[in-house]
Amino acid sequence: MKQADADPLAHTRADFPLLQRCIDGQPITHLDSAATAPKPRCVIEAVTGYYLECTANVHRGVHVLSEESTELFERARQEVASFINAAPSEIVFTRNSTEGINLVASGLGLREDDEVIVTALEHHSNYMPWRLHARAVPVGLLPDGVPRYEELGGRLSSKTRLVALAQVSNTLGAIAPVADWIAAAHAHGIPALVDASQSASHLPIDVRAMDCDFLVMSGHKLLGPSGIGVLYGKRERLEALAPYQVGGGMVKLHEEEQFVLQDVPWRFEAGTPNIEGAIGLGAAVTYLRNLGMETVQRHSVELGRRLVTRLRAIGGVEILADSVPDGQRIGLATFVVKAPGLGQENIARLLCDRHQILVSGGYHCAHMLHQRLNLEGTVRASTHVFNNEADIDRLAEALTEIVEV
Repeated sequence: MKQADADPLAHTRADFPLLQRCIDGQPITHLDSAATAPKPRCVIEAVTGYYLECTANVHRGVHVLSEESTELFERARQEVASFINAAPSEIVFTRNSTEGINLVASGLGLREDDEVIVTALEHHSNYMPWRLHARAVPVGLLPDGVPRYEELGGRLSSKTRLVALAQVSNTLGAIAPVADWIAAAHAHGIPALVDASQSASHLPIDVRAMDCDFLVMSGHKLLGPSGIGVLYGKRERLEALAPYQVGGGMVKLHEEEQFVLQDVPWRFEAGTPNIEGAIGLGAAVTYLRNLGMETVQRHSVELGRRLVTRLRAIGGVEILADSVPDGQRIGLATFVVKAPGLGQENIARLLCDRHQILVSGGYHCAHMLHQRLNLEGTVRASTHVFNNEADIDRLAEALTEIVEV
């Protein structure tokens, strides 16, 4: 992307109404999609369309509105399944990635002496459930925060019940060697879970080729609504999981003497689901597929290069995972800004108030990483399909002004 007109995704900016928002009379520069991404108009229209045309429950009504709602809901499941090359029966709708991981952690029947191999930079959602149900065993870190992925083999033992890894770290933006981890786990007869919360809307995902046993995604990072997520599981893995919660809709039969569960995936979707969220998520993945995920990946990686290049040129800015090879980072970078009297959250707020640039500041739900690197917070800038090089240049100019004051 040497010029703005060379950006194949430049047209997408017009699809996001939120980008028209101004702060203090100035348009915003949105660089915080790793937290929650803006929604394209098609997603907003899909959600409001459900409210306006067929608000009703799914799977349990006999009137036309319920039939239409059920069709839209299950069509969304098909869209999500196609997006990652899964079968619809392998897609469980959850509230978010957090619930998907907790569902697996609960359903596996883990014991306190069982072990789950992770990295120290995992999001709390892919660390704390394993601590609660078993014992999380992290691999080591390089001085700049990159995990020592090669240590996995030395961590596997007779107590290992699962390996769990983010395909892209929400703090580093680095693309992890998930294929290597999955292969190593399977060589020992151990299942693997992939956290695709940050990767799903930046990289093409094929769960068949990846051969993961479980994978989770969150709608709100995937250009979709909040409160909706996905747990993918190989059918035999889902069938072996114990129910996470029980209630309406997840049983075929409930009598005095017995109850019979629904087939997967519906046995894991107790109660009235987030119908409009699922419909909106279906619209979001359709939007991304229409852009072409290979195009999206190239765009994200190019912005990642630009981001690191511009940040490296600023004195007083230290980038985490600066050793990540070229091309192995999406458009996300986390860094420390050394400005007298200002913490990293102060920097993030200053970027908003003075420059209308939206980034994250703090620990990004990765306390373990910050503790190991002795960091009291960091700043994170994250891009999406609508961002361009001018957005990154604007951030770099603002940071240069801050550190030079």
